[in-house]
Amino acid sequence: MKTNQNPVQEQPAQPIAPETSATVQSGQPPVPVTEQPNALSLPEHEPELQSAQPAEQLYDPNEAAQIVRHLTDGYFDPEYILLFGKLVGGTPHSDALAYDLLMVVRETPEYDWIRAKRILRYRMPYRHRKITYINLYILPLNYVESNWTPFLYFARAEGEVLYCNDHHHFRRPKHPCNFAAAYADAKFHFDTYRTLGYDLIEQARDAFVEGRNVRLGAQFTAQAIVYFYHMLYYVYHGMEFDLHDPVVMHDRMRTLSTKLMLVFDDNHIENIFTLPCLKQVLLKTPYSAEFYMATQELEMHMDRVQKAAEIIESYAELRLELYKELSER
Repeated sequence: MKTNQNPVQEQPAQPIAPETSATVQSGQPPVPVTEQPNALSLPEHEPELQSAQPAEQLYDPNEAAQIVRHLTDGYFDPEYILLFGKLVGGTPHSDALAYDLLMVVRETPEYDWIRAKRILRYRMPYRHRKITYINLYILPLNYVESNWTPFLYFARAEGEVLYCNDHHHFRRPKHPCNFAAAYADAKFHFDTYRTLGYDLIEQARDAFVEGRNVRLGAQFTAQAIVYFYHMLYYVYHGMEFDLHDPVVMHDRMRTLSTKLMLVFDDNHIENIFTLPCLKQVLLKTPYSAEFYMATQELEMHMDRVQKAAEIIESYAELRLELYKELSER
């Protein structure tokens, strides 16, 4: 069986530093690219997952190399960094145009993915990027090598290596993901959280419309969106989300759906503060006797959560269909 291993990787890998006009003028040779992922083939028994070569490169290699330099400039010591998803012609992950990055580390780093995104925002402001969004995952090496979720399989099998540590030897997966088991597991979580979410939305409507109970209506609405985000996260990633903060959960998953971004992302024209407000609802409604929310405001939040739930359900169903289709091949 083929190992899907590029001979180039026998050399110590370095961050990508594509040739620029400056290097040409100086006469210095460009740093070699460690790997060309689209030239690699997936295992022979799984030809259906092979990605077609994009007609043109969908991202700027210099910008990707700059991201890597900032991440490895005293902040992280990764084993390797992969760019995966539709920017490299792989199985789509983010719906919005974004750098979907998997950074694998040996030791738990000082900074998590939230702080890493802040670092990149400080050192690479949005206005200086050609692609605005960076969707970064930081996972330990032992977890990545011991788990066979579709998310990790797609990233490792199709991703482009942007960086590889000198002492690490990156290998493609030798065996395909068990998509049948992944589908069954994801479907169970989908059914569980979907049912809980819609039940809470219905209870929120009943409490608000029939009982005029704003507190219960707000509490049920806030908990409902948390359940739907848990559903979306598990279907895409095959693991539980370790947080229950709707603001953080949205920030983690917002690029998966541009429609979801339209529902909850704040902008310069309309102040969309639903998620921060629902976060406060979860903190205050169980214990604070002084909780208050205007009925018009609650109606607005409930409508947005209802819309978001339908979007999340639709995107989760599409992902489940992909797992089912791959499991039947």
